[in-house]
Amino acid sequence: MLNYPAVLQIIRVAEILARRGWAEANAGNLSIHIDPMSMPQLQTIFDEAQMKDPFPDLEGNFFLVTATGSRARDAARIPEETIGLFEIIGGGKSLRCHWGRVPPTSEFPAHLSVYNVCAKDRQYIKAILHTHPPNIIAMSHLPEMQEPGVLNATLRMMHPELGILLPDGLSTLEYRIPGSIELGSATSEALRNCNVAVWPMHGVVSIADDLERALDQVEMVEKAAMIYLLVRSTGGEPVGLTDEQIRSSREYWGVTGDLP
Repeated sequence: MLNYPAVLQIIRVAEILARRGWAEANAGNLSIHIDPMSMPQLQTIFDEAQMKDPFPDLEGNFFLVTATGSRARDAARIPEETIGLFEIIGGGKSLRCHWGRVPPTSEFPAHLSVYNVCAKDRQYIKAILHTHPPNIIAMSHLPEMQEPGVLNATLRMMHPELGILLPDGLSTLEYRIPGSIELGSATSEALRNCNVAVWPMHGVVSIADDLERALDQVEMVEKAAMIYLLVRSTGGEPVGLTDEQIRSSREYWGVTGDLP
């Protein structure tokens, strides 16, 4: 499993998050929805672990997931202690580990909630990244940014490529307890029609067809947040791109639909 491409991708992205300070201590988590036909021969090393919330539609699906309490900075050094390969069994009520460390991240229910929604309408979504970029988190502490739609509209004004890479914008949730079923359900709903959700005063979740693109999206949002805060730190207010300028850029690059 150590040379399996999806394991190597988790290791690479985890290292990047650690180097940037976006995964302090055991913060953040990653997962990839795996095609079982692409995997090497497996063995069961831990038969069953019960889940708090069942996901019957995901029975028989396989996921590579970072382990609870694991550190992103350790992924390359001890991947078998940082990542686990899990199969959903028992009518969606249990996990079976085939490789690596158990249990998975405490926020795995949030990942499964998102995969469950995407399995119906967005089957190309195969990767989820949750991390703690400081500028996005800092912006989410501002009272005005907690109003619906304000953070999304403000960030797209800061960087002309944000509206191209994230044509559907981003969602901002209300604060919920990390690792809770409520957070998972709210996140899956927020990501029905976009690829990035901000957990205020906590972090960000990005979904894509692979982890590299999920990371691309977080990088773009974090850069926009950094620009906003840098301008505010001078004592001024950002001028920002106009809606017309954003639409023109989107049309030039073939992005259809109105601004989210």
